[in-house]
Formats: sequence, structure tokens, C-alpha cells
Amino acid sequence: MSRSISHIPETAHRLCAKAPIMGRSLHASCASWEGLGVLLTGASGSGKSSLLLRLVESGFALVGDDQIVLQQTIARPAPALAGMIEVRGLGIVQMPYLPEAAIVLRVELGRNTPIQRLPEKTIDPLTGAWSLTLDAFHADAVAVIRTALRCIRGDLTLLCGVNGGMATANPLPKKHEES
Repeated sequence: MSRSISHIPETAHRLCAKAPIMGRSLHASCASWEGLGVLLTGASGSGKSSLLLRLVESGFALVGDDQIVLQQTIARPAPALAGMIEVRGLGIVQMPYLPEAAIVLRVELGRNTPIQRLPEKTIDPLTGAWSLTLDAFHADAVAVIRTALRCIRGDLTLLCGVNGGMATANPLPKKHEES
């Protein structure tokens, strides 16, 4: 009877440490949507695997969970963890994955982190991609990521925010009093 990686504590981390890696190894997760890569970063417990699972369940492709090898703008799963995702409360699950993705968006995750409504221009120094800060457990996290990707792809226009745009908006019209 073979035992899975989920039966042996810290095995995944030891395997990654022994695997030959070309590039920079990050404690991160990665998904891709229609060829656009999203790098999820944050401290342990910030919700990277949880948000990654929700992205995959909403149509994104898994690239990697827990350990990502970043070579310029290309993200790959650590070889020993390719196709595996941690599902808290269930275990380590093997699923289809992409061997790499070009990163166009980095999402830094924090729990109960105040999120700026209109953030200033924010570019990730590692990849040159737009960078967002989100709470992985917020109900709209998947929708925010997909909307950012649609802006990057050109489907939508981001008027101001992480792209550095400074659009001005006219105030809403005042209601006319009835006479």
C-alpha cells in the first residue's frame, strides 16, 4: 500500500528543498486564467491555498501551490509538488495543472488587512506585474482578481488605481426637489 504525501508531515517542504530549481523559489501559489498568470503571496495562514482552490473552482487553471519557482516573469510549480493543492480539512489533492504561467498580476494576501479603495500605482518589483493587496477570505476576492485580469487583457478599462491612472469623475447629479 502506498502512502500519499499528506500522511507524512513536512514531506512536501523537504522534497522541494532537494529538487533542483532554476530560478527563485517562493512560498506562493499560482493560477492562470486564459493565459494570464496570477501569483498569490502572503504569510503562512494568509489564505493562499484557500483562494487558489476558489480560483480553480471558478475556472482558473492550477499552476502550483505552496512552492513556486519564479524565473523572471514565468512561474512554475516546484517539481515535487506539481499538480498538488492543499485543501484544508480534506488533505493534499492531485489535480490537472499547467507547467507554467506568465505572471501579469501579483496578489499579496493578508488577513483583516485594510484594503485601499483606490490604491496608488503598484507594480511588483519581481515580475513587473500589477500588484494588489487583498484579504483572501473576502467574498469578492475571486471577482476582484478576474476583473483585474480583464483590465490587463483590455476587456475593461481601469480608470484609476494600481495602473497609475488618475481619472477624474464628475459628482453624481443632485436630485431635483419636486415643487
